[in-house]
Amino acid sequence: MELRQLRHLIALVEHGSFSRAAEAVHLTQPALSRSIQALEASVGAAVVERNRGAIVPTDVGQLLLSHGRRLDTATRDLERDIALAQGLELGELRIGVGPYGGSALAGAPIGQLNRAHPGLRVKAIMAPWQELADRARARDVDLIVLEVSQVQQMEDFAVLPMSEHRLMVVCRPEHPLTRRLAPAVDDVFRYPLVGPSLTAAQRDMIRSLRPNASPEERGGRSALAVECDLSAMLKDVLRHSDAVSMMPGFMVARELASNHLVLLRDLDLGLRVRFACAWLKSRTVSPVAARFLALQSAYDQEIAACPPDRPARPGATGPSGRP
Repeated sequence: MELRQLRHLIALVEHGSFSRAAEAVHLTQPALSRSIQALEASVGAAVVERNRGAIVPTDVGQLLLSHGRRLDTATRDLERDIALAQGLELGELRIGVGPYGGSALAGAPIGQLNRAHPGLRVKAIMAPWQELADRARARDVDLIVLEVSQVQQMEDFAVLPMSEHRLMVVCRPEHPLTRRLAPAVDDVFRYPLVGPSLTAAQRDMIRSLRPNASPEERGGRSALAVECDLSAMLKDVLRHSDAVSMMPGFMVARELASNHLVLLRDLDLGLRVRFACAWLKSRTVSPVAARFLALQSAYDQEIAACPPDRPARPGATGPSGRP
């Protein structure tokens, strides 16, 4: 029995077919079949069976899966610890980020890390925030960068919270709201709200801005007219519609500089967002990871201290006038 055979069994059960599992482990389908047959010969029993077309592990297969997964995790941890001993110049760091705020926040520190240690291999893996913790548990990534509330209640993670960032109303420069001298919260909610997928707490936070609004006015179950986790796509939605969004300034710095988007600077919704780096408590923080954490924290403090403050240009319409 070999570890690679156990890994092939794990892939087969997880993917549910020989063809998909073979692709995942970079083998031909006949080669994967031979590997499973060799495993069955070594244990003297079948490890999988077909049940209405599905691949189902036998009792022996379940036993092998249980031990095989632990062995696979332990082996990958050992390989990682050996890589850590090679230091900053020859190591590897895998960072999981979401396609919204996390990816916007992590790029600069990764660039700084690469400039300081060009021999280091960094892999940034983008995934929905709902999947990042499981990607870390599966050892796909060493660190994750996400909004702090999405991880702080997970007992198996160590969390490094970063600075608070004010959520500001963002829209296109020609938006009707930019012609108001002092737009209010209710004025903002006359227009479609767009943003990333929200946690229940985040939805409640948005709805709390309009405590006296009816359920229909507050968006029913969803507070968003357009939900999308890709920040670049959301910015395009804003540029081509009368929709508004609530974003930290660092996410739209380039668009503000090019006047593709503007902030309603003087409207403070009282909402703040805080991001964090997190990692499994059971895993050693490598020198590479520690260096990234320091760079990420410093960069976050820098942009929090100097947020973009480009105001939307007010026009002639007063606060009581309808745009």
